[in-house]
Amino acid sequence: MTVVTTRMARLLAAVSTAALLSACAVTPTPFTADEFSARAKADRAAMFEGQEVIAKPLTLADAVARVLRYNLDKRAKMMEEALALGQTSLDRFELLPKLTANAGYTERSEPNATRSRDLYTQTTSTSNPSYSADRFSVTSDLGLTWNILDFGVSYFTAHQNADRALIASERRRKTINNLVQEVRFTFWRAAAAQTLKAKVTDTITSAEKALKDSEKVEGERLKNPIESLRIQKTLLESIRQLEAIDQELTSAKAELAALINVAPGSDFKLDVPANGGMSVPEWPMDIGAMEQAAMINNPDLREQDYQSRIALDDTHKEILKLLPGITVSFSRQYDSNSFLVDNRWNDVGTKVTWNLINLLAAPDRMAHADSAEKVVEAKRIALRMAVLAQVHVVSHQFASAAKQFERADKLWGIEKRLADAAGNQSRGGTVNEIERISTETSAIAAELRRFQTYAQMQSSYGKLQSTIGADPVPEKVASHSLDGLSGAIVLSMPPAVKADPAPVTAPEVQAAAAEPEREDVVRDGLFWLGRKIAALAEQADSH
Repeated sequence: MTVVTTRMARLLAAVSTAALLSACAVTPTPFTADEFSARAKADRAAMFEGQEVIAKPLTLADAVARVLRYNLDKRAKMMEEALALGQTSLDRFELLPKLTANAGYTERSEPNATRSRDLYTQTTSTSNPSYSADRFSVTSDLGLTWNILDFGVSYFTAHQNADRALIASERRRKTINNLVQEVRFTFWRAAAAQTLKAKVTDTITSAEKALKDSEKVEGERLKNPIESLRIQKTLLESIRQLEAIDQELTSAKAELAALINVAPGSDFKLDVPANGGMSVPEWPMDIGAMEQAAMINNPDLREQDYQSRIALDDTHKEILKLLPGITVSFSRQYDSNSFLVDNRWNDVGTKVTWNLINLLAAPDRMAHADSAEKVVEAKRIALRMAVLAQVHVVSHQFASAAKQFERADKLWGIEKRLADAAGNQSRGGTVNEIERISTETSAIAAELRRFQTYAQMQSSYGKLQSTIGADPVPEKVASHSLDGLSGAIVLSMPPAVKADPAPVTAPEVQAAAAEPEREDVVRDGLFWLGRKIAALAEQADSH
């Protein structure tokens, strides 16, 4: 047996030495170029995995539906909300007692032999040494402990994490509203690109051809040089304006593709309504109703309300920490020592612990907690003022954008009629090509301005919805397919906006929220632990 003990000691020393040397040998290991390439390839595939192919021209509602399904920023917010909900599930276990199991094995090279000494004469006994413990011992225990103070702190922590899950839900709402607002703006810029791209290209081609002809006429001195230069100047200004428009149009579709998470360079069409389809949407609420809706539904304000409740729970936790901690314990013990009369027994105990230093720090702790509550309250009130101001500002912005669109629409109608007339006269020979190109350029610029002002008006409308907390997607949707979402999306305001609370979860994580109440889980968990301990104790007694 001594040989076995020596071998075990040597093995333990060897393992410890190897672990120490390996810890000292750790060095930074950068990714190789192939590893970076493989990760980039895998991430690129994951970015567009599982997406439905665009099989028809996209309406604005279709684009919003794709944002809600596939946008990566929205996915990240969904995962944050699911993570927060998962934390609330974990918090329930913190409310349960601690169940610990221990097992051990000890071995002595020599028996634990002792002699006794007389208390009064200090004379050591001359009898043979005795021992009451085996050289080899196996021990185990299964213990249940519950600290009531820790339970109270964990209870308020669980409430705080539940509020943080609600905050994650409000942040998801805000992200969705911002994305919808951005899609409103980008969709109509992309619609302008789709509508005007071919016109711009054809007009640039005609202008460049006319410029070359003018330069040729100037070189052959067939016209007055001053007149030729004026013509060239007019054409170059038209080309410069058209190229600026072309540059503006080029980026619009790529920005929309990024929002709806379509691979850059993909060819997709937009369902652009006819000229009559671009009209000013009605806003059914007066300023007082908007203020009231914003005070109740605005995601930022709701988040601050939950932050206030979290700060209040912090105060409750500080009060609890001033109280003594009471620990209740129960354990089932086993010891293989052959000298024991009973190798198995139960232990029950209660212990009270009180850190008296905490009483000295109590005034400072309470003052700090009170200050934290006041800070959160001040932030909430300041934010309410900012939201009220934003309601008025955005309302004026929408009214101004609507008026600008109406002006741009009328101007485009005039420019279009002038361009049509110049085109007809050019074909009839009464107007030269230079004037036709100039009027066509003005008409294109006016139509682009019309799309731009309409996009700005749509963005202002979306910002109004976001400010008052009107969600574009109802809480309950019959189908989460693209067609189902597209049909359920609310892009214009109904006659009235209800101040219903936002859903805690999104459709993808509603299953995680369908959990029993916290008190039921605690009760069921304690009942299960009691039965488990009793079964283990009976099993140990049977052996």
